[in-house]
Parts: sequence; C-alpha cells; structure tokens
Amino acid sequence: MHLTKKLYYKNLPISIKKIVWGALATSIFFVLKAYTNHLINAYNYEFSWVLISLKTGITYFIWVVLTPLVYQLTNTLQNTKANISIKIFKFLLGAMLLAFFHQLLISRLNDGIYYLNSGYFKSFFGHNNLVVLVIGSFSSFIELLVISAVFLASDYQKKYILNQKALIAAQLNALRMQLQPHFLFNTLHSIAAMIDIDTKNAQKMLSKLGLLLRNMLEYDAEQMVTVKEELNFIKDYLDLEQVRYQDRITIKYNISEETLSLKVPSMIFQPLVENAIKYGVIPTVDEGEININIHLEYCDILQERGLILEITNTVHIQNGYKKPEGTGLGLKNVNKRLQQFYDNTYTFNAHFETPDVYIAKIIVPIIK
Repeated sequence: MHLTKKLYYKNLPISIKKIVWGALATSIFFVLKAYTNHLINAYNYEFSWVLISLKTGITYFIWVVLTPLVYQLTNTLQNTKANISIKIFKFLLGAMLLAFFHQLLISRLNDGIYYLNSGYFKSFFGHNNLVVLVIGSFSSFIELLVISAVFLASDYQKKYILNQKALIAAQLNALRMQLQPHFLFNTLHSIAAMIDIDTKNAQKMLSKLGLLLRNMLEYDAEQMVTVKEELNFIKDYLDLEQVRYQDRITIKYNISEETLSLKVPSMIFQPLVENAIKYGVIPTVDEGEININIHLEYCDILQERGLILEITNTVHIQNGYKKPEGTGLGLKNVNKRLQQFYDNTYTFNAHFETPDVYIAKIIVPIIK
C-alpha cells in the first residue's frame, strides 16, 4: 500500500516535496495576513497563533493530500481526443465536487478544533455552518483552479522541453547524416584513386574502411561518446589515411589521461583531421606532421576548467600546387553540432598560427 501511494504521488508533474513546501509557504503567508488584519482592526481579543495556524495549515495541507485527484482532474483538460465542451464540463463538475469535499473536510476538522478549544461542538446542519460550507466551497473552488493552472503550466513546460530536446536530437542526427556520407565519399574517392596505382594498398584501405564503418555503427545511436572512444575512431581513420600517405604523414598524440573518460559529441574530430590531411599533408613535398592535443585548461569563457581539443598541422605548399576547392561542410557541421550541444558555452577556432602552422581548437565544458 505504501508503494502504491508513493507511485501515485510520483506521477505528479511537481514533486510532492515541492508541493509540501508550497503549502507551508502559503499557510505562513495567510497566518501573517490574519495577524496583520488583527492588528489593523484592533480587535479586543487576543490573537491565537496556534488556532489560526492550525486552521490555515489544515486548509492547505488537505490540498497536499488531494493533489493526485486534482492532477487527475486537470488531465481531463489535456485529453486531445475529447470534445472541448465536454472536457470543460467534466472539469468544472469535478472541480465543484472536489472543492465541496475539500471544504467539508475543513469544516469537520475546524469543528473538532473548536470543540477542543471551547468544549462546545457546533451542529453540522446549523445555519452558520451551512453558510460557511457554501462560501468556503467557492474559495476552495478558486484554490483548485489555481492548483490546476500550476499543474497545466508545469506539464506544458515539461512537454516543451521534451519537444525541444527531440528537435535538437533530430537536428543533430541530420547533421551526422550529412557528415558520414561526406566522410565516406571522400575516403572512397581516395581508394578509387589508388586502385590503378597501388592495388595492394587499395585493398588494405578497403579492409580498414570496413572495420571503421563497423565501429561507427556500434556507437551510431550515441550522440555523446568518451574522448577515448572518439580517439579510437580517429586512430582508425588515420590508419586508413597512412596506408595512402605512409611516408608523408607523421601523427603525434599528446593526450591527458584525465580526459579519456570525459564526454564529447561523436565524430566531432574527424572533419578537423580530414582537413589537416587535405590541406596540410597532400600539398606538401616533404613529410607532413599532425599533432593531436587533448587536455584540461582554465578558460575565461567558461570561468572554469574546460576540455581542450586541438589539432595542429604543418603546411608547406609546393610550387605549382593548386589548392583543392572544398565545400566547408565538415567545419560548418562541427560548429553547428557544438552550438546544439553547448549553446554559447564553447569556442571553436580554425586559423593559421604562422604561415606554416594551422590550428583547429575546440574548447567545451567538462562532461563526465
């Protein structure tokens, strides 16, 4: 029975703890209001803190007990299948009955307090009691409408947040669907270019591509992966490229151990590494160098330590080399995905630090 009751209150859009605190704050407010009214009117009897606090507390803590019924009643307004007139009629009828029941409980408990205080028990069917019951039911009805409005607003807020999350997830998936074919087509183009020149290495690249795609599918549903998982993907990708540029590319990793378990958006690195090869390794006559640095560092924009993801590559353009025209899709997607994940609490810069060194740097909040 205790478990059923707990689950019953657990279905409320606002936690029962917050509802209790709300009832307590409201009770204190109206007790102070009654005391202020007592002082202003200068009544010739002493103000009873205990009596007024008990009566006021009973009024609002009975609503705490009845909140599941109020929420169930409020849900009749959210029934999308029912006719709006029928929904409003059911709600108003239920609200009036529940308000009357609330006031009935209050009047009985107040009569009990009055009896303990004075030794006199009021007649339930007495004229004064019936008037109080009718007028009090109207007050309870207003209170019930306020509680229902709070529940409706809370439900609306939760649905809005869920819809926003679903929209962001859909946008992120759309960006990833753009990114993966982009990466795949570029890699297949590289393999196609090698088939006639070096069939053995082309076969090796196809084998590595198959392994890479299988790894991609394993965490394809995950929007966030650990730095270690992202790094493994990048290593597999670079292994693929090193088959093609084996004597022209050197990869150096400088990875802080404490960053490996932190979370980053999946495939956030791949476009940056691809650009480093496309614009840093391919144009060079000599060996190209790519440095991947991942560490934690204090950042002014975050006002705390942030996760630094940095890729540096050398650029030595040979004479007569024509720079390939790119769509910029990879870098645009990186920026869009960072915006979706982190809003404005991130930085992303890609620029030449010197004429021979290009740096792409991402700073994001630490997510464990």
